[in-house]
Amino acid sequence: MRKNSTSKLRVKNVPRFLTLSVLSLILIVMIMMSLFFLMTKMAAAFHSQAQILQTSSANSSETNAPKSETTNNTTNENIKADPPPQVNNADPFADIKSRLRSGDTDGIKVVFLTFDDGPSDDTGELLDTLADYDIKGTFFTTLHDNDHAKKMYRRIVDEGHTLANHTSSHDYGLYDTPEAFFADVDALDQFQKKITDQDNTSHIFRFPGGSMNSNEACIQGILDRGYNYSDWNVSSGDGCADPPPSDVIAQKIIESCRQHDVSVVLSHAELKSSSREAMSVVIETLQEEGYTFLNMEADYTYPRHLEL
Repeated sequence: MRKNSTSKLRVKNVPRFLTLSVLSLILIVMIMMSLFFLMTKMAAAFHSQAQILQTSSANSSETNAPKSETTNNTTNENIKADPPPQVNNADPFADIKSRLRSGDTDGIKVVFLTFDDGPSDDTGELLDTLADYDIKGTFFTTLHDNDHAKKMYRRIVDEGHTLANHTSSHDYGLYDTPEAFFADVDALDQFQKKITDQDNTSHIFRFPGGSMNSNEACIQGILDRGYNYSDWNVSSGDGCADPPPSDVIAQKIIESCRQHDVSVVLSHAELKSSSREAMSVVIETLQEEGYTFLNMEADYTYPRHLEL
């Protein structure tokens, strides 16, 4: 009886054992498959990361090489392009001056303020006005041998204006005797050098009354002596004994300058108070319209009324 009872028990438990075995096998298979997929993904991830690192390294090498060259080239270009230290004090009008020397003056809008027959007791006032606007002018002086005039000659040069030659005596009669005329010119030249302690003067010249009052012999002699002479294409109208008021002079100069690319203004502002008063209006108006004010240099071309 006991034997039969045990046998029935074993037979009865077999299905449960098989079920557990099957479930365990399925679980093991699932775990192994999960591990397989996990390892496969990990391997793929490592492979992908390795490729990224390899590509990144290659790109970095390629990028670094050009960057190094670019940096070097840029540095070299900057070294070549950077001006020397003295360029900080370079002439801001260098391009305009270059155009004046080459004759490329279309639309250049340059004004030369020129003042004849000084120095005078009022030259300092005119220089103060020019200094207020940081404007350089050209002073066609005659010979004035007194302490104040000597101070003005020096101030004209020291403040960066052009000290030019208008003969010693302003004597029209000397045109009839060219050698006496040249001696008169040279006397002022030597006087200017002595007073201003210059080795050389500007060698810019204006004939008394303009070149039309001169003659070919005098003009040729001036050129032979290394001078560049200039007349004018804008007149202030102040050459008469009773000059117009300042507003009329200012308007006359402004309107005339608008008609030229390069304007040479004839003024007697050292001698005429109305002309001195007009200068501020002239400068402010034309500066607002884009004009540049320069002083004369010997290698520019200027308007001439009589040319050989």
